[in-house]
Amino acid sequence: MTKAINLWSFVFLLLSVCLTFITFAHPSLLRLNFHVAIVVFLVGIIGFFGVHNFKSAVRSVLTTILSAVLIVPTGWIIFVENLFS
Repeated sequence: MTKAINLWSFVFLLLSVCLTFITFAHPSLLRLNFHVAIVVFLVGIIGFFGVHNFKSAVRSVLTTILSAVLIVPTGWIIFVENLFS
């Protein structure tokens, strides 16, 4: 089960990265992307329990790091937007 979580968290990370590029054209999707990235981050942490080889370890580390990279700037943009509105 955790092996499947590991794989699907990586797939949803790729979808979240695609959604990030879509938010450049449609900024109203920024909050959705933020929430998806948080969920992917948490599921990626759970996916560490499904690490059985080097490939799944790299997948888990990439999922966690890239989702954190998506969360921080997106959260900052949302926070600054709320300050100025």
